[in-house]
Amino acid sequence: MEKLRICFIGGKQAGFIGLLTLKSTKCKILSVVAYDDSVKILANKLKIPTFDSIKDSNFIKYLYKSDLLLSVHGREIVPIDILKIPKFGCINVHPCLYKYKGSNPIGRFIKDENNLASVGVHYMDERVDEGKVIYEKFIDIKDKNSIDEVYNQLYIHYSLAILESIDIIKSKANVKT
Repeated sequence: MEKLRICFIGGKQAGFIGLLTLKSTKCKILSVVAYDDSVKILANKLKIPTFDSIKDSNFIKYLYKSDLLLSVHGREIVPIDILKIPKFGCINVHPCLYKYKGSNPIGRFIKDENNLASVGVHYMDERVDEGKVIYEKFIDIKDKNSIDEVYNQLYIHYSLAILESIDIIKSKANVKT
């Protein structure tokens, strides 16, 4: 196999960063589910087929050709039948995975006055944010009082976590680049 073939789902700034990060790799991006205009505009600029939902039958056709599904701020829970399609599975990037699974992790992180943030990447399974962790980077964040301030500290780590996770997956699968 020459390149890892990836389908992508994502939204907001983190999704935009995730898609740009994938573009910087030696992976082939087959298709994108864009959950907002910024990701859709970027995908269109990169000439990648774009869809509005993971349940779109045309997106699913691309999944059957894929090695991996990557989610960065996805808005849909991926059904189990879709999770089984990509050759090497489906992965999700999640902030503060070690402690704040599910929705609004940064809001709960701030409410708890926690300083130890993280960006984790895990395999997706039928239980939301409970799949096996591939990689998690911990970051000490102090004096950040808003969700935006915390995310601004984490965005660079999103890119690094995606790159590290892809390297780990490729290594385990003996994918040559």
